[in-house]
Amino acid sequence: MATDNETYLELLDVSTKTQVGKAPLASIRFMPQIGERIFLPLDEPKHWNSYTVVAVEYFLGGRSPSESMDRVTLYVEKLK
Repeated sequence: MATDNETYLELLDVSTKTQVGKAPLASIRFMPQIGERIFLPLDEPKHWNSYTVVAVEYFLGGRSPSESMDRVTLYVEKLK
């Protein structure tokens, strides 16, 4: 999990208004776009939750590199 002072990507479920995923931006190789699906693993092997990206927000800037608060928030809907 990403810590509060590093740059990260978070996934927020719009129906429950809860965070369903969070990872350091440095570990993300591909940034999902609106309309694309994301699959998150469940506890059991070969079982996944799937989400569709409905909005993207970029939060950039801290006063200094040590105060960096850059993040990307993907608003997602769970697929049924």
